Amino acid sequence: MEDDLVYKRPRKRYPVETAPALDAAGSNGDVDFNPALPTLAQLQEKQRSELIEMAQVRYGIKGSQIQVNLTPLQLDLSMSQGQIFKALLAAPESERADQVLYALAKGELDVDMANQILASLALLSKFKKIKIES
Repeated sequence: MEDDLVYKRPRKRYPVETAPALDAAGSNGDVDFNPALPTLAQLQEKQRSELIEMAQVRYGIKGSQIQVNLTPLQLDLSMSQGQIFKALLAAPESERADQVLYALAKGELDVDMANQILASLALLSKFKKIKIES
């Protein structure tokens, strides 16, 4: 995937000599100068919603309609991670991450499970690339 799913809030940094002056209340009138940081739960929820939206847009569930040509798999919310991996073995290796995102977009997987599976698939692909030297 090309998109970075990590939430990054742009920060304004001022050199000491050009920092805006504070008024009597301790504010400089610039809302972004000293913002309250989001909580971990808020960041996780934002990541979940962005992942679902990205998957829905990618597979035409939200936005324009597209033709999806993936090996048909029967994934659903009641499946364990092991059962999902077993089902993914029926799909070509190049389609597995797309299968997970497509199931997420259709509501067949929850975000946390999809995120775990995608991370596991990424790790497995890295392990395959490692050459064992003897």
